[in-house]
Amino acid sequence: MSNKNGARLLLSEILTRWTLLDSEAVEKSNCEPAQLTALLMTHYGFSRRRAAQEIDRALAEVDQRIKLAA
Repeated sequence: MSNKNGARLLLSEILTRWTLLDSEAVEKSNCEPAQLTALLMTHYGFSRRRAAQEIDRALAEVDQRIKLAA
């Protein structure tokens, strides 16, 4: 996310979607897709491909919400 509000929205979305994730770990990831993918793999047992797809989908949805709000 390029701006602070977008990053907060993404953080909120991630924690809402994947409740097994620890908020501190997600915050430390700085919402970097590779690190978020690793968290999904670890906590949910997703394959790398599935985890990356899930993160890409969440990023796209948050980006769409930001564009609609602008």
